[in-house]
Amino acid sequence: MFGYFFSHDHGHRESIIADSYRIERSMTTTVDAEYSYPATMGFVTADWLETVLGDPRLRVVQVDGEQYYHQVHIPGALQIAYGKLVTKRNDVPGVMADPVDLAREFGRLGIDATTPVVAYDLTGGLDAARLLWTLASLGHTGFKGVLDGGLSLWYSQNRPRESGAVSVAGVTFHGSLDTRWLAEYEEVLAISEGRQEAILVDTRSSKEYQGLTLRGPRGHIRGAVHYDWTQSLAGPKDLWLKKLDGITEPLRRLGISDVDKDVVLYCETAHRAAHTWLLLLHLGYKKVRLYDGSIAEWRVLGLPVTQDA
Repeated sequence: MFGYFFSHDHGHRESIIADSYRIERSMTTTVDAEYSYPATMGFVTADWLETVLGDPRLRVVQVDGEQYYHQVHIPGALQIAYGKLVTKRNDVPGVMADPVDLAREFGRLGIDATTPVVAYDLTGGLDAARLLWTLASLGHTGFKGVLDGGLSLWYSQNRPRESGAVSVAGVTFHGSLDTRWLAEYEEVLAISEGRQEAILVDTRSSKEYQGLTLRGPRGHIRGAVHYDWTQSLAGPKDLWLKKLDGITEPLRRLGISDVDKDVVLYCETAHRAAHTWLLLLHLGYKKVRLYDGSIAEWRVLGLPVTQDA
């Protein structure tokens, strides 16, 4: 039997991963005498994940893909539907689900506030990154990582896999809302009007940013720079991260180079933006937040957008 508790105290082979792990290898936190984890959350390689699969405390979580989970998954992986992470509230779709419901789900997966978690998916890390943001926002302090390349790359490299359901003992998830990772629309509006200093980043497609799609609002939040989240991927079908310089240089050109600067990200429903959120944290940025409501809430509230560059 599992329980939950939640407090509302507000208070690839050629990817960036290889470079960053060489840097972070001496900055690991040991969870068990045999297993070490990076000191900060981010993306992890398949090679590294294989070395820690034997850790009984580790929870590997597949996000979505229930239709194929029972046929093939990473050994020991549990599964959660993306729809469990989000809900519709005040006519705004895709916002964080009720914290009590989320705590119940995490407890079912055997995840407490300190459990190391590695998530993966088949969407280039979008679903998995959103899970990590949700865990962080609910006060999870253990290591959190997304498997670079997801199940597709893992499978193509003929790494260990299994079929059938996996069960673990449930636990109580003791959570406390951590607002360091969350931006509300009032703050985003203040940023757009120049009343608050931060870099506002739109991670949607260029057509959405320019207002060239049928779905409104036509344009982007004033003051936002554009960084399509897929710019960090090796290719349209190569859903793992590019080499380090292929990621950092476009960010630098946009003025996203100061790791101490406050950065706020949005997209349609903070789904695509979650990937860029994790990417920036992986790169060492210290103040990165998601506007959970994103353009979906901006639309409902009737707040202004622009098509200006």
